Amino acid sequence: MRFNYGYFFMLFWVLAWIPLANAIENTNHAMTSGTFGVAWLDDNGIVRVFDGKTVTEPVPNVKIYTLAAADLLEEGSDQLIFLDGARKALNIYSFKTKKILGPFGNNIKTFTIGQWSGDELFPSVLASTFSGNTFRWTKDIMEKGWLPLSGNFVQATSGQLNLNNKFDDFIVVTDGNLYVFSPKWLTYSRRSAGDNIVALLTGNFTDSPADEIVVLNKLGFTYLYLFQNQTLEKLTDQKILCMTLGKNGGDIDSLYALDNRRKPIVYNRESKLWKDIPFHNTFACSNLITQTNPDGKGHTLFVVGNGNLYQLGADGTVKQLSDQKSSKIVLKSNNKIIADYRFENVPCKPYIEKLRTPSGHNILRDAPYDHLHHHGLMFAIAVNGCNFWEEFTPKHGKEITVSIKPSPLDIETSLLESELHWIDGESKILVKENRKISVSAGENVTLLDWQTTLNAGEQGANLDKSNHHYFGLGLRFDQTMDKNGRFFSDSDTNKVTERMRIDERLTLCRWMAYTAKLNGEPVTVAVLGYPSNPIPTMAFTMGDTGKTFAYLGITLNLHRQPVEMKPNSSLTFRYIVAVWDGEVTPETVSKIYSDLFR
Repeated sequence: MRFNYGYFFMLFWVLAWIPLANAIENTNHAMTSGTFGVAWLDDNGIVRVFDGKTVTEPVPNVKIYTLAAADLLEEGSDQLIFLDGARKALNIYSFKTKKILGPFGNNIKTFTIGQWSGDELFPSVLASTFSGNTFRWTKDIMEKGWLPLSGNFVQATSGQLNLNNKFDDFIVVTDGNLYVFSPKWLTYSRRSAGDNIVALLTGNFTDSPADEIVVLNKLGFTYLYLFQNQTLEKLTDQKILCMTLGKNGGDIDSLYALDNRRKPIVYNRESKLWKDIPFHNTFACSNLITQTNPDGKGHTLFVVGNGNLYQLGADGTVKQLSDQKSSKIVLKSNNKIIADYRFENVPCKPYIEKLRTPSGHNILRDAPYDHLHHHGLMFAIAVNGCNFWEEFTPKHGKEITVSIKPSPLDIETSLLESELHWIDGESKILVKENRKISVSAGENVTLLDWQTTLNAGEQGANLDKSNHHYFGLGLRFDQTMDKNGRFFSDSDTNKVTERMRIDERLTLCRWMAYTAKLNGEPVTVAVLGYPSNPIPTMAFTMGDTGKTFAYLGITLNLHRQPVEMKPNSSLTFRYIVAVWDGEVTPETVSKIYSDLFR
């Protein structure tokens, strides 16, 4: 392959509608449909497919974060196109041969698929990388490399905007602005529209035979962009979370979305309003997609909730098509989803998989390929010589969830309580943990309160001295936050206590904050230690020099001062994680600290 850019990845993707195979993409990249049926990502990032009769896992044990469907291989039926969670490489799963082709390339940020010219029998992939480069890929150059193009985009779709051309135009978004790329002239048009666009779909939404574009902006508002007369028309004042479209056999396409309640809605063109879809279930949906009916005259609507697939009937009936036990709890406050807590089907330890800013952007990264044991926001140390932090050592342990309240079934809550048993390789319980996690949403900040109480049994427990100076509470950030970030702490105690490897530092403080750009937009994260903690707050930081990835943790300083727990004793560690959109001042963080602990 000709591109090999060794960067990490970011977690926001928007994919395209693919008219070639009647496959419709939604705007949050975790579902697609095609001739094979409906595909979606379950709670563990594993793709599942419903073929109309049964549910299968065609690519087991491969964590995926992007789905699409098209016939890239000229098989006469669609393949499943995906980016894996390790190399960010393009992969093609053939339902006909039951084989995976790939990986092709790496470091891919996002891609779309469309017909490059009217003479080609198979479609082209237009891919953008984290390095800021754009490439074209087709079946005939599968083993020869990628064709470089100009431009850099973060989202894309394709459609036939100009009926005088036999091929598709590629519509891309850069810096929140929309541009149209013409394969005929290999150039981008002038900026066609720009309003902090975060998602887009292409389809036939008016009486015009050419396609139009529906865009979703950062505030959650939808607009219809008419390419022919270069106009941008706001659809409604109602905010939505994600959207998809349904093909109606030559008639105007239907536009669906999830509203802020995470309930399905449909856009009514006569009233110019979003209308509720009859939905007789209480659970919140995380995703939706349509599949074109076999006769081509209509479509069927599907939603995902609790990791399972459901079919929605026009009368409001809901038919469950899969049966997967939910392995996470959604933490919500003031009608805002703040965090996702994953506790089952985890390698070794439960953790916060997603933590969101007030505007809803996730700041965390889970299990990057270079550090698979880094899971979002987690807590782990070594006990009695057993390593609970790492997951691939001879003496690693596991944090087993014994009980959890509330039950994850159809529940969104602001507080969870859980009992965990920390066991070694021989299933011996070394300590028991009572964990409480709560969230709250303010106007400008989201807060997560993490409380861990370790309970020693009759034999006591040793919180071991080790060579690792970062054991404790830790946050691994989204890849786009790895570069050009800045750490800062409360001014009167902002003193580096120890300098470790490369840019790793230990700082005795009351709180430590990190500000960086998440997908181009500034965010700030701070961890505040409770004054009542038995070990003073010692922040572990790395990555502000750009030489490594960014990380923020509160170490228990056990590499210098191990702790011996007496029989039947307990220790409680409690921290607040605060998240803002934008860059905030030390005074802002200090005010939250004083308000909480005065």
